[in-house]
Amino acid sequence: MWTVARSVRLGVWLALALGRVVAAQDTSQATLPATLLGTVVDSAGAPLAGAEVGLVGSATLRTVTNDSGTFRLTGLPAGSVVLSVRRLGFEPATFTAVLKPGKTHRARFPLAATAQRLPVVGVSDTMNTHSLDQFEARRSSQRGTFLTRSEIEHKNARNGTDLVRTIPGIRITPTSHGNSELTMTRAAGAQRCLPQLFVHGIPYSGTLDDFTADDIEALEIYVGISEIPAELNRSMPSSVVRRGMAAPCAVIVVWTRDPRKRP
Repeated sequence: MWTVARSVRLGVWLALALGRVVAAQDTSQATLPATLLGTVVDSAGAPLAGAEVGLVGSATLRTVTNDSGTFRLTGLPAGSVVLSVRRLGFEPATFTAVLKPGKTHRARFPLAATAQRLPVVGVSDTMNTHSLDQFEARRSSQRGTFLTRSEIEHKNARNGTDLVRTIPGIRITPTSHGNSELTMTRAAGAQRCLPQLFVHGIPYSGTLDDFTADDIEALEIYVGISEIPAELNRSMPSSVVRRGMAAPCAVIVVWTRDPRKRP
């Protein structure tokens, strides 16, 4: 016959065993990745295609929104995470989300249009000029690296940084914010510097990652002071000066595509 004491001991043992099973299940579930389904929109609520969404601190957990402005990110860690959202023409933003293990979450990410406008290039038929005349002139007479639209398409790159990744003298370093820092140097041990960006010959204070590969018609890359053309080797306005440099030590010139001629 079971005594009361033995019954109590058996009950306690069963409770502890069940507790260990539940704890093991909780631990297993806590390691399950989460999924995020989201939409990136502008301040008016219109969807934004081509926006890059990524987990801050990860070089792989990132994606780009489709034509409907939506995206899907899988394999995200559970808990509090920080996501970065970037798109050309809009202020980059970060968002904090609390994700549950093994769950699918949905979110909406609004971006504000940037106050900085890209320079407008005027084209006059009577003057018989072309926006790439400067690019072609420097390509025929200057040192440096020049990428045309056909070469850009051949690289099958995602953004501006990917296009220059294999050019000698360029180093790409991931940052703690999930972005990439582009620096230039001529040889090992030489002092590295941040390149000055120009868009259509006008100083630009953003980064090369502000442009997708599909945005770019041509690129000029000058690694080191000796390669920089005289018209680009000038003092920078205080609004675009890079880390206190009065004149650039390296230069990248971006020529964007004419939206009327894009496929």
